[in-house]
Amino acid sequence: MDSISINIAGDLFLGRRIESIAKDNPASLFDEKITEIFQNSDFNIINLESPLTDAGEEFQISKSGPFLKASPSTIGVLKLLNVNLVTLANNHIYDYGDKGLADTINTCKSQNIATVGVGSNLGQASEIFLKKIDQITIGVVNITENEWSIANAVHGGANPIDIVANTRTLHAAKQIADIVILIVHGGHERFHYPSPRMVDLYHYYAEEGASLVISHHSHCISGYEIYNGVPIFYGLGNFLFDSLIDFEGWYEGVLLNIQINSKKEISWNLLPYQQCKGGFQVELLVENKKQQVEDEIQAINEIIADPQKLKSKFNDLIFSQEDFFLSIFSTSNILNFKFFRSIIRRLRLEKFFLRKEQMKLILNLSRCESLRDISNEVIENYLKSK
Repeated sequence: MDSISINIAGDLFLGRRIESIAKDNPASLFDEKITEIFQNSDFNIINLESPLTDAGEEFQISKSGPFLKASPSTIGVLKLLNVNLVTLANNHIYDYGDKGLADTINTCKSQNIATVGVGSNLGQASEIFLKKIDQITIGVVNITENEWSIANAVHGGANPIDIVANTRTLHAAKQIADIVILIVHGGHERFHYPSPRMVDLYHYYAEEGASLVISHHSHCISGYEIYNGVPIFYGLGNFLFDSLIDFEGWYEGVLLNIQINSKKEISWNLLPYQQCKGGFQVELLVENKKQQVEDEIQAINEIIADPQKLKSKFNDLIFSQEDFFLSIFSTSNILNFKFFRSIIRRLRLEKFFLRKEQMKLILNLSRCESLRDISNEVIENYLKSK
């Protein structure tokens, strides 16, 4: 054995305008170079960003944000690409509740595609996926940020970011696997950089047993670094995800190909592509276009390597989203017309609808662990009652 080859890809959503193509002609969604890369690898991992289910609206959970799903018949895309494992710990996998989750797992199982990061309870969701390839045992741990999809004692769902539980899982994985791959669904949407908190957290995961840390969710590419010998990739971008959005970063991504030799040493290649750009296809980039993405990643890497520059970038993001977040707490919510709300945000008037004493209370409820424990339960109970 010289080395084994593993492909890891970002967010895949097979709904919306892609759905009919995925059912009828999946091969047309990928250029031949992309298909060959997947078919010539020893193992392929991809993040499936929605349930594969025909469940109707009556199965939708109570949540904020869009509901995503795709037909189980789109599974042919995963078979075409020879996908062996789908990571399902993400913020949309539980959009259609236990039915949507079960449909997804069963559809994948019927095609001999393994799943990780979800389960009918938190214990199942946190299980380690193991695969022996030649003489090397690979362990995959999959976690996601805490949104509406998280499994708990009452229902199924995704495996959450929980530092204590994640640490125990990484320690357990290190005991039974030669290489531990931690795949995290998290980050700031349409932002090319990790937050300082993310960097610190991913460094910690590297210290606690991860051989490789990979992130997706931001819908755009980010950079990477090597920390204590552990490669950390902060954002792979979309793999195939249809959306009418005026953000160029949405349409480019990188496929991570890692090689592991007989000494259990890891090397890698990043393969840039564009997706849904002028059509519905993932196309491998070559020559000048490939170089442009590589230069973009290198520039991001230089920012990540400088804590002060990274903090400055994050401060810019905070400023750009300040009015939107203030609007969540603002009493301007009584104006239940999007037109008026958009004018208020555009004119940066949200602060005039805020009460200082109220904001102090909200700050303390959100930052104090014991208060947050209670406030979260109170809010959840209120939403359930409505």
